[in-house]
Amino acid sequence: MDPFFLIGVSFLTSTFTAIIGVGGGIALISVMPGLLPAAAIIPVHGAVQLASNASRVFFGLRHIEWRIFWPFAGGSLLGAIVGAQVVGDFSFDDLPLYLGVFILLVIWVPVPSRAFRLPGHFAIFGAFQTFLALFVGVAGPLSGAFLANAGLPKDRLVITHGTVMTVTHLCKILVFGFVGFAFAPYLPLIAGMIGAAALGSWCGTRLRDRVSENLFRKVFRIAITLLCLRMIVDALYAA
Repeated sequence: MDPFFLIGVSFLTSTFTAIIGVGGGIALISVMPGLLPAAAIIPVHGAVQLASNASRVFFGLRHIEWRIFWPFAGGSLLGAIVGAQVVGDFSFDDLPLYLGVFILLVIWVPVPSRAFRLPGHFAIFGAFQTFLALFVGVAGPLSGAFLANAGLPKDRLVITHGTVMTVTHLCKILVFGFVGFAFAPYLPLIAGMIGAAALGSWCGTRLRDRVSENLFRKVFRIAITLLCLRMIVDALYAA
């Protein structure tokens, strides 16, 4: 039951992200605690989100903003190298609590506009986001907010966001493989979720111009806030 549920959620969240550019990764990781061991949540989520973002980019290659992608990718590699030195010592016991608080912050706390005017800001942000993603699993809303301030039109924003998140999740998977996480027991689940995510990207790409973005953003904020509050309450109750 749990594998089929996660595969279905992968399809829905990937479709959602292909429409508005952000939100699916948070929704997916919000339902994973309790269905997978805590230490497996971030690596499995990273593998699935790599496929979701890469497939979304594949369906919209012409919209990539390369001037953003290359410095971000360089910074992301640096963040992964630094994070690999410490991620093995991180305790996953309180992960649902950390995730719940973190997601609420990125949804409701505005990012200062001056943060987008620093020299080399795309490279700096790439390093910061990839390092952060190793510990909290999701950082898509951060890059979404960051790119929104770059003045990109809708399709270019959605696809460029997909490219930077592809790099982030690829680095994350490489780091977890380097520190010894065993992906093998989860490969059947990951394969099913990847297939569903790719199909969701295809569907969402075709729906992007037909669905009200404002409506989806409102539904996203309400639904994810409720999921985060549930995660926090469950974690505090179990403590």
